[in-house]
Amino acid sequence: MRKLKQGLVLLFYDTPQVFLAKDEVGMQYVCMIGAEDGEYGPKYACTLLSPQRTKDLIEGKIDLRSIYEFPEIPEFMSAHFIGSDDITLEAALADYTTFPKKSLPETDLFFEGFDEVAETAVEMSTTVSFVSLEVPEAKAHARIHTDTLGEFLFIFQSMVRNFSRAAARLAKKPLKKSDDSYAADVFGFAKGSFTIKFCSSHPSDMHGEHPAFTSAMEKINKFLNLSHDSKAALEYLQSVRGHTASSLIKLLIFLSEHEAAIRVEWANPSMTSSSRSKLDLLEIRRLVELCRQRSDLVVQEVVIRGRLDLAAQTAGNWKLISEEDKEVYSGEIAPDSTVSLNGAVIGDAVYEFICEEIVEVVKATGRENRRLFLKTMKKLS
Repeated sequence: MRKLKQGLVLLFYDTPQVFLAKDEVGMQYVCMIGAEDGEYGPKYACTLLSPQRTKDLIEGKIDLRSIYEFPEIPEFMSAHFIGSDDITLEAALADYTTFPKKSLPETDLFFEGFDEVAETAVEMSTTVSFVSLEVPEAKAHARIHTDTLGEFLFIFQSMVRNFSRAAARLAKKPLKKSDDSYAADVFGFAKGSFTIKFCSSHPSDMHGEHPAFTSAMEKINKFLNLSHDSKAALEYLQSVRGHTASSLIKLLIFLSEHEAAIRVEWANPSMTSSSRSKLDLLEIRRLVELCRQRSDLVVQEVVIRGRLDLAAQTAGNWKLISEEDKEVYSGEIAPDSTVSLNGAVIGDAVYEFICEEIVEVVKATGRENRRLFLKTMKKLS
């Protein structure tokens, strides 16, 4: 006897008719209800599936009859539900190695309506995102160069972080530097170009969703969907500006340099279908050229209100402790600014600094260094 756990239901009518199941060592089966019930209720005919054949079945590339008529391994099991959890089955080896013709399902029973992303969100009870990169090395096999993958993961996390921080600022609840509630984890890969599966690093709310990650994915897909219209895409970049726009532009440049189209799908457990967007290589390269003509898109203005901890006029360096998040911000006077730190009060007075933040990317590691340049300052109290 083997114990199976019911997984994805492919066909339901009063009771599960066709579903996927796994045994105690993780082997995958497809199970189909029989014409007659047994002593313990409905009986199911089960047979083993490889990962590729499972994918072909749930994506509608092969029909159900093919699975039973031409099994990968000529072995079948008979199973029935046991226990009170309604997902555990007990399975025993069937006494046939060729599936009975009279019991074969009808031809052309496909499951092309299956939405893997939405189903995964329900299964994991959290927000998930599948990102497919159509890199040249993934045309024949599910593979990607390690440098390419590492660079993309950094860019993806940067986009999620910047959108989350921008949303928090608009809500007047700025995130602290140490707050990584937007962080994402990779929980798997899949065939189909090269697909990376993401979920939030942190627990979801009572609805099985993660607001910061959800908000970022909504905005990323909005941009990709707008990108088919150059004017609309530039207007969107202009509306978010600064680091958020910069991270989106870095994504476009990365895709152009690596000759990769992109497809993004994401879902919450409450969604009946996933949100999808796609951008091909020609559109990406057209947008990159337009963005290179607009350096104003990546300028980020930062306003800090706090008390000075350091004011070095000769060196042009300063440190300010924010009154809002208690973080220490440091920078220098902008080259074109007439600001003077002479006479500035250390510790007791509250100042408002308006700065321009520039992000410099370290080529060797891909990491970002943020530099603050003071443009204007005002004593508040």
